[in-house]
Amino acid sequence: MGKVSVSTKGADFALLVGQDEFNKLGLDPNGKYELVRAKEGVWVLLAEEVPEKAGNPLDKKIFALLKKKGLKDRVEDKFEEFLNKEELKRFKELIREGNIVPFKLSPKYKKAVYKTVEEVETNVKMGEGKASKTDTAKPVQKEAAKPEQKEAVQKETAKPEPKPEQKDTQKPKAASPSNTSLKKDGFLVCKNVNEVKALSESLKKDIEDGKIKGIKGFDGMYHIVKTDLYEKHRAKIISTIKDEKGLSSAGVAEKMEIDKTLVKIICELLKDEGEIIEKRKDQFQAI
Repeated sequence: MGKVSVSTKGADFALLVGQDEFNKLGLDPNGKYELVRAKEGVWVLLAEEVPEKAGNPLDKKIFALLKKKGLKDRVEDKFEEFLNKEELKRFKELIREGNIVPFKLSPKYKKAVYKTVEEVETNVKMGEGKASKTDTAKPVQKEAAKPEQKEAVQKETAKPEPKPEQKDTQKPKAASPSNTSLKKDGFLVCKNVNEVKALSESLKKDIEDGKIKGIKGFDGMYHIVKTDLYEKHRAKIISTIKDEKGLSSAGVAEKMEIDKTLVKIICELLKDEGEIIEKRKDQFQAI
């Protein structure tokens, strides 16, 4: 991991990297980079332009397919299904040559995602694991289908529950609006901890069954959505952001003609999955 320090230059700030660290990171002295905050404590350094991979027709097709497919389709054993026998043979050669890398965004993932060397160099996230050519040699198991995002909704329930009489006398008004909104619209955003606590208790079975997804955003708000509604719009939101090379939640909502709040909730979940990043407040870019 390269060490970077911050220096002031008048009213501006500069990131200083030592010569040894600069070489280790493989940065281009003539390159232009953009620093983006991926999430709290994690920043991503993006190259301004990534040159397209040149090569024979098979290479061109394989790299084009990698660029086209989302992360779900670029997973080990899944991506290979899109290749014919000849393409698969060349694909394995590209991995051995180091032109395609099985990349693990985080140790929690059982299987790697295939990325080009350029993607790994520009999109790797500090502290979240490193790509390695030997990843594919490790035995892997099927990842449990239990969404990580459940933790955001269930986190508050880990605290001692209040006495029954306290719930009846103090919190019925907080739980009712959320339940009604979630059942009616399929999604909601809430900041009231007691309300989220009551909601997670009433929907405990749906949360455990993966029918509800939730996550707490940087703004302190809890973003909650029904899984079927999330899956319905997920891929289209990613492709819309990718086609526009960056877009706000309002911009995505306008193009797709769906609710802005729903788009914002899904974008929060996609950020956590590593599908998109938030370059600045409410401005998203596909990875």
